[in-house]
Amino acid sequence: MIRLIRTAMLFLVGVFSNQYGLWNETTAFAKTRQLVKSSRVAPYSVAQTAPQKQDTVEQFEHLALLIREDRVKDAEARLTTILNAKPNHPIALNLMGTIRAKQGRMNEAEGLFLRAIRSDNQYVGARMNLAYVYLIQRAPEKAIGQLNEIIKLEPENSEAIEKLADLLLSQKRLDECISLIEQQRKSRSTSPSLLVILGDAYQLKGAQKEAEEAYLSALEGRLENAAALFGLAQLSYAKGETRETAIYLARVSTLTAESKSAEFLYKFALLALRVGMIDEAKSALEKCLNLRPNDPLYVLALGIAWLRRGDMFEAEKLFRRVLELQPTSFQGQLHLGYVLLNQRKYAEAREWLEKSAKLNTSIPEVFYYLGLVAQGQNDDAKAIELFEKAVRTLPSYAYARIALGSSYMKLKDYTRAKEELETAVKLDPEEPTGHYNLALLYARLKDPERAQEQMRIVDKLKAKGISTDGGVVVLPRSTPPQ
Repeated sequence: MIRLIRTAMLFLVGVFSNQYGLWNETTAFAKTRQLVKSSRVAPYSVAQTAPQKQDTVEQFEHLALLIREDRVKDAEARLTTILNAKPNHPIALNLMGTIRAKQGRMNEAEGLFLRAIRSDNQYVGARMNLAYVYLIQRAPEKAIGQLNEIIKLEPENSEAIEKLADLLLSQKRLDECISLIEQQRKSRSTSPSLLVILGDAYQLKGAQKEAEEAYLSALEGRLENAAALFGLAQLSYAKGETRETAIYLARVSTLTAESKSAEFLYKFALLALRVGMIDEAKSALEKCLNLRPNDPLYVLALGIAWLRRGDMFEAEKLFRRVLELQPTSFQGQLHLGYVLLNQRKYAEAREWLEKSAKLNTSIPEVFYYLGLVAQGQNDDAKAIELFEKAVRTLPSYAYARIALGSSYMKLKDYTRAKEELETAVKLDPEEPTGHYNLALLYARLKDPERAQEQMRIVDKLKAKGISTDGGVVVLPRSTPPQ
């Protein structure tokens, strides 16, 4: 919804008239998986009103030009004069509504667009503007209603069809979205951007075959559509095809060098992070921040990318920036606490982690890290309490069980240590820390055969390139929010 609102704001800002109507030059509903595409709303044509004198036509064209050039005071004064004489003049009402929208007075803009439509029920330009106002007001159902009315008036209005399809997709009304586009495919050629929306809808429904067909149709045999390629990358990732995902993403990255869609770049970065394309993710996130320098979501994601790269100090700067922009970001607090923990700045790490715990008690990592802080400060009893809390929050959290088992072993509570460590290696057999600590425990229990078995597993994991840093690990779920 935020994405649609931002687009709506752009729609209402850049306007000029073309003979009785309101045109728009801005971006269409910029889907997160689409390239930015310029769009226009159908003009209010001569055929829709009574014949006008040429000087009246030129007058409204001039007024719309004034609005476009931000000479709003002059335009408003002249429109006020017109509306005093003709209170229900649809074009004047529409232009005055545009001014109110530019001024952020959305309730007044809504009223003016509604009056324009009551004056002329077939005024498509006013209906389109009203749809965007409803998006800004977070009233998607009303926007959908207006877009449906436009399509009834102009069944081939591709602009309204695409906007309606995108809005239905954003509202998860997938069957309606699919039905709308499939009906269009039966009667006329379908734009690549509309086919991408169709692919996205099918993908959300879990219909991978249909989604793939839609994306391939959008490509038209050429690897030039970044949104369609990204859709195929998502399908490949869902199938576990990491190599194919990376190939698609590599191609997308060459097509989005000049992209102005921060939303698309962000989605690309998230998937790139998941498949280990850290540099590509960083590049996309830096472009996001060029477009929106103070968006804490993008700053957080870039910090996580640096974290994945292993640069704690660069990550720390970015997480501190997140908290300057959004002091109550529990993700920012958690990640900053993690970085400080790795730097053994225990006191400050504890401060940020405790703040994060107060904001969100369902994240097991925060209790795990607080336990590690307590260990670093030689408070074993507190560490055990916190590790146990992490395990209660997420019983399958292997790292917390490894730490808990190690703490019990340190206190010579070998029964509990054995229980936790054996559970941990079952949960995560690829984590060498669990096997190593279990080997130490078996040695203390005078069971050299099982101890040696665990050390052989550790050696095999090391041979595969899997190592440990002593228990402090990158957040298992450190992917930024969707």
